[in-house]
Amino acid sequence: MAIADQIPSELTLEIGADLSPERFMTAARAFFGYIQELSASFAPEGEPARWVVRVREGSTLLGVDPMPVTPIEVVNAVYARAEKGIRRIAEGDIDDSGLPEAAVKHLRTLAEISEGTRGHMIPVRLWVRKKPVELDPRIASVIREDFRADYNDYGTIEGRLETITEGSSGSLQFQIRDAMLKQKVRCFFPENLLAEVFDKFRKRVEVSGVIHYRKNGMPISIEAVSVISLPDDSELPTAGDVRGILRN
Repeated sequence: MAIADQIPSELTLEIGADLSPERFMTAARAFFGYIQELSASFAPEGEPARWVVRVREGSTLLGVDPMPVTPIEVVNAVYARAEKGIRRIAEGDIDDSGLPEAAVKHLRTLAEISEGTRGHMIPVRLWVRKKPVELDPRIASVIREDFRADYNDYGTIEGRLETITEGSSGSLQFQIRDAMLKQKVRCFFPENLLAEVFDKFRKRVEVSGVIHYRKNGMPISIEAVSVISLPDDSELPTAGDVRGILRN
């Protein structure tokens, strides 16, 4: 394991020894992809964050530094999310990681490299501001389970509409929080629903479309075809309001 003084940048990937050139390149591409996806989610539209590569000679340390033109607020946001995302997924909470789906896929690649071959694990760490965060097989397992949809069906999901994002590929999505089930579901939606989605931000909604479920029946995501407003909790009748109705 490297020590802080050996780390060449504030954002550095450390890979254990005995890695084939092919797998090293796979790890490098996944690392750069992870940073690119995070940068795209924070950088102003039309102003992509730019990074330069730092390599420590004779080591398996691969780092990136922001170019001077990259806004410091974007840099700080990338650093914070890069670390938080890994820690949240390690705890089994992908929804609270705040990571775009493409970034999660890159993390899966890095974590799967740590699984090694024939039971020989390969240490993989992301150093953020000279502090290491482990990328181990447990993270790969969590992500694989989350992406493994067992069946699909048309239906509806209710909850509060949150966190509208656009992926690097242009895909649009938001999260819907179900307070009773204490979970979030990713909702992918087409461009023609964008105005409606923004209008209903932070409101209770009913989303209809094709729902992707886990084996245990928990929804993973929905391909939305409609988003309908629902009354907010404060607008629902109280027990006192309906008491007279029930008595009749």
